[in-house]
Amino acid sequence: MKNIFKNKISIPGFRYQGLSKRKFFKLLESSLRHKSFFDDNVDAFFKRLQTKSFPNDKKILITLKDISKHFPVPQDKPNVLFDKVNIQVKRGDVISLVGANGVGKSTLLDILVGYLNPNSGDVEYDLKYNWSPTEKIGISYQKNVLLSSLSVWDYISFTHRLYKSSTTLDDLVIFCYAFGIEKFCKMRVSKLSGGQQQRLNAMLSLFHNPEIVLFDELCNNLDISIKKKIIDFIKHYFKIKNITAIIISHDVYEIKNMANRIVVIKDKKIANDLTVEALSHRAGGIDRLIADSV
Repeated sequence: MKNIFKNKISIPGFRYQGLSKRKFFKLLESSLRHKSFFDDNVDAFFKRLQTKSFPNDKKILITLKDISKHFPVPQDKPNVLFDKVNIQVKRGDVISLVGANGVGKSTLLDILVGYLNPNSGDVEYDLKYNWSPTEKIGISYQKNVLLSSLSVWDYISFTHRLYKSSTTLDDLVIFCYAFGIEKFCKMRVSKLSGGQQQRLNAMLSLFHNPEIVLFDELCNNLDISIKKKIIDFIKHYFKIKNITAIIISHDVYEIKNMANRIVVIKDKKIANDLTVEALSHRAGGIDRLIADSV
């Protein structure tokens, strides 16, 4: 695969400010004594975010050109997953990638971030980065690859240090509440349920201020109350920062409340690529499109 990297830059030195475990748990324990803590403080979090400057253009950040992928099978007959897929991802797009199981949605994301090479085609990035464009991409997969021997706090601290994140303790507590992990921070990751691990993984994918976020089944196996809380938070967060996202989902609620564009993979190609606004004028709208795709 030929990756065409644009806008490589040198990033000025940044002095990393670590997180204090003692201060974090003191702040967290204080917040837990107030049932309305999150509702009382999330607006202040977003107001702080709005004081910062974020790109507001609509430029194309990633282009997939004629991407094809097949896997070998017995008797040397290739199993073609998809053929000559073309997608342009613009800043501010929140794309829901839908299709039946096995059509290659996760594989396409793997190609997009360089985990897999296509058999043919190119991926072009127009992102500002230091070493690799993947620095500007946050990823949360359905299959968790978390360091399960660590505590949740240790994993948060590790990720914060790894990315030299500028997330403050105050904001970290808000993140923990938004993703519903505020009561689990002393537990080992291995003791969390699959849904709890998934929420932790999704939260940490935002720590390095990515321009593009990839979610694979973000709300799978979540009850409606925590699902709504997470989606409302992410939607507001993405809007303020003009973040671009690609979301693999079978959850109609998630798709309807997050996406502004829906891309359907069917019969080894892009069968539909429509804005939610355009779908609102079609019979059956989003529900019909999703039903037909699977």
